[in-house]
Amino acid sequence: MSHIDPYKVLGVNKGASDDEIKKAFRRLARKHHPDVNSNSKASERKFKEVSEAYEILSDKQRRRNYDMFGNADPGNAFGGFNNFRQGPGFGSRGFGTNPFGSQYSSGYGARSPYEDLFSSFFSRGNDNSGFEKGPVKGEDIEHSVRISFHQAYKGSRVSIDTSQKKIEVQIPPGVDNGSRIRVAGQGALGIRGGRPGDLYLKITVEEHEFFRRQENDIHMELPVTLGEAMLGALIEIPSPDGRLALKIPPGSGHTRKFRFKGKGFASLKDSSRGDFFVKLKLMLPKDIDEHTKDLVTEFERLNPLDVRSNF
Repeated sequence: MSHIDPYKVLGVNKGASDDEIKKAFRRLARKHHPDVNSNSKASERKFKEVSEAYEILSDKQRRRNYDMFGNADPGNAFGGFNNFRQGPGFGSRGFGTNPFGSQYSSGYGARSPYEDLFSSFFSRGNDNSGFEKGPVKGEDIEHSVRISFHQAYKGSRVSIDTSQKKIEVQIPPGVDNGSRIRVAGQGALGIRGGRPGDLYLKITVEEHEFFRRQENDIHMELPVTLGEAMLGALIEIPSPDGRLALKIPPGSGHTRKFRFKGKGFASLKDSSRGDFFVKLKLMLPKDIDEHTKDLVTEFERLNPLDVRSNF
């Protein structure tokens, strides 16, 4: 067993979970596997190192030994247990005399853990040569995309830089925070003629200054003056779909709400749309002069109203 740092080889930290370790191994093993890198001694050496590192970190006891002593088999380091784990190839539980051939029994019995691990992207062949030479589908890729409120409302075409290339992707109207969009065939390239993986876009939508989304509905508070609420008014207001005319009837209360049907977000599930709701927000002046106070007092006298009769 060579003295490698398995964490450094796999590119994970010491607190990495079993899933993180397995994922790192799969990625590196695919990258450096001999079937992908024909006649490359450097890739062959790297593949052996990656496999040896996974050997250590996938075994709880050997990982514990390495964390404590800096050696997965401390007995071997001091000559005390030389025959405890025997096996040719790379690592004390290696692949056998030919690390890329058909011998997988060294230390693990009938099946190696690599056989099941690799089977998801290298199928077993009929010639007992270890790994089939057929096509392998490319890895799926996930990419985060941040868009504006208006882009989410109307849909937008955005440019995405993947590890493979730069592509243009159409974001459909109605997406929300956490929406996941699949772009078929734009993931990692396949191996030996295999079809490429898929690209998955995870959407984040920026907040708007005065629009608030609730499911597929949009809500907005509209500031109005006392005169507009009392006497009525025709006001032009903004909406995600452009300017709209809102007619406020005389005597409208502070919390009166108006609805514009079908002016909300498009549904991703069907052809329906949400609605746009506008709620009045009465704004009063902070500083009132004496003349205005007299006018309000006279108004109250001429228009008595018991607003707490039900208390």
